Amino acid sequence: MMFLKIALYTIFVILVGVPLYAIPATLTLPAGPRPGITELSIEQAANQLKSTGKTGWALVEAARALVAERIQYSRRNSFDTPDRAFARGYGYCTQHAYALTSLLTELGFEAKVVQAFQNRLPNGKITAHSWVSVNLNNKTRYIDSLFYDEQVGELDFTPLSEVTDISSAFKLVAFWGATGVNAHRYYLSGKDF
Repeated sequence: MMFLKIALYTIFVILVGVPLYAIPATLTLPAGPRPGITELSIEQAANQLKSTGKTGWALVEAARALVAERIQYSRRNSFDTPDRAFARGYGYCTQHAYALTSLLTELGFEAKVVQAFQNRLPNGKITAHSWVSVNLNNKTRYIDSLFYDEQVGELDFTPLSEVTDISSAFKLVAFWGATGVNAHRYYLSGKDF
């Protein structure tokens, strides 16, 4: 009986407590698109990129650069879908990765989100991170809109643990858990990054 009570309490905290904890952080983010950008859907962005005439890896890089330019890292909009994060111009790494994957898919590429639980970022910090694996002409590359060296065409961070695909179940847990983790980091630092 005690185990059941603990399990129910834990589920309640996860389903209700975590989102409630994150709401104040979410409310500090201005409504609408980030200043300096206009709202843009992924489909509209894909049409704009198609009109450039770029193809292959040049088009992949243009998509990566667009997401990097458009989405400012934010810990305060964890409730937004990746499409909404792209439209508004705010998002954390998983939103960046899924928005980029959606854009690449819209452009006709085979892409998926991958992650590792431990990565050494350029600033030396070790943390979990999500990015994109894209396949073109039987060649697979990792790309990222946050930590990427465009000159070399490589990730600008080092995965320290196994790189895995994100399962549907993990995706749900990651999005839900990110609301609390991101809000907590924002509360502690007062910063979005």
